[in-house]
Amino acid sequence: MLYSEIKERENRFIIALKIVFPFFILIVIFFYAFTIFNNNINNFVLLVLLIPIYVYYIFYLIYNGYKRTLIDFTTKAFIRKEIVAKIAKVKDKKNNTVILLHVDNIADINERYGISNSDQLLKSLTQKLDEFLKSYRFKNIPIGRFGGGNFLLVIKHSKKELTHLLTIFSKELKNKGINNIEVKIEFSLIEADYDQNVKNTIEQLFILLAENKKSDLELPNIKPDIFEQIVEDALKNNQIFFKYQPSINVETQKIEILEVLTKIYSKENGSLSKGQIERIVNYAGREKDFDEKIFPILLDEIYPLLDKNILFSIDISPVSLRNNSFKVYLLNLFRQKKINPNQFILEISEINSYEDMNRFREIIVSYKKEGFKIALSNFGGNNCSLEYIKHLPIDMVKFDIEFTKKIEDERQGKILELYLELVKTLHVKSMIKFADKELLFEKIKALKPDFIQGFFISKPKNLEQIVGELE
Repeated sequence: MLYSEIKERENRFIIALKIVFPFFILIVIFFYAFTIFNNNINNFVLLVLLIPIYVYYIFYLIYNGYKRTLIDFTTKAFIRKEIVAKIAKVKDKKNNTVILLHVDNIADINERYGISNSDQLLKSLTQKLDEFLKSYRFKNIPIGRFGGGNFLLVIKHSKKELTHLLTIFSKELKNKGINNIEVKIEFSLIEADYDQNVKNTIEQLFILLAENKKSDLELPNIKPDIFEQIVEDALKNNQIFFKYQPSINVETQKIEILEVLTKIYSKENGSLSKGQIERIVNYAGREKDFDEKIFPILLDEIYPLLDKNILFSIDISPVSLRNNSFKVYLLNLFRQKKINPNQFILEISEINSYEDMNRFREIIVSYKKEGFKIALSNFGGNNCSLEYIKHLPIDMVKFDIEFTKKIEDERQGKILELYLELVKTLHVKSMIKFADKELLFEKIKALKPDFIQGFFISKPKNLEQIVGELE
């Protein structure tokens, strides 16, 4: 039995005592009432008053007992509120480690095997994790479901040894699976004394998890509460600025696209890229706010370049793109500033594909009708870009950095060639990025993509430098 189930049983037992104990008191009251009062009317009035109150009290306790359950009915682990409270109440924080366990392929399991099988799998996973920890003499470990395929634990043990044990557990699951279903789990760990605010500790766990999955992007060593405040201040005070990286048309050898690189300025920490902060923004649900802040500043800055016949490619969140109020805001902004959207490419990237593909297609079409172009970044990488190219009217794809890194690899090179042929057949423009040397540039050029970008062509520059380069 899970520790969470034991605590839930204790909770139910306490509720039962709260129900039964007043019943005995009620019997004692009636016993003395009938002994003291000979008048049956007085006893009847007492009966009429106390019994309805007691019945109401019982229903109240039962209702609140179910309402205040400690465990998640699917997995039998602690609910989010309870596990967060338990982490907050840890006394010896210095010697305790908080763990985030993430089922990496939960979306795929839901799609392939259905929600009911997915729920059963998560329940089995919780039990297997508990059994595994008990086999290493970790007893009464609180395991809580944070949501979806995410679980939180707090264990009084060193982070180094727990990392080793969880690696063993993840490998066992990958090899054996659960109920004949392959299970891939990722995890991150942090000392319980990382931050006094448990919310910040959990945010950092998600950041560490993302870093483990994609180590190319390094976040500065800033605590989450300070980091989030930097983003808040940037949104409030418009501490946002831009760099521009040119891309050339392979046929004309001229600069035709400027990729907009959004950055945030912090007095204490200097320049932070959008890539560095987007996890915090996404986790806080501020994608739309952030994207809405970017556009008016950008449009004012690039106004002198709008007559240069240049396309501007800017990365925005798919969450913003699918938000109808963001679309209304964006179109009104362009109309107010009298700027034609046909010079703008909205660049998106998403790990998991959006469920309602028909609706997403309608949204993309509506943007294209206004003049915007839509691009997929990191095409062919570990994301849903292939799924989107199948269903959505995309204008351009920007290939994942992996293809550039492994262009010498025969297999990777062949796949890149086939992808280029595919998108050309679909009348979709292509761009290969990260051409940092002449030799690499020539190899990419020989593949005949539509556009090439990289340090060999130009490093990201501010507006004044870009104006000079274009002239």
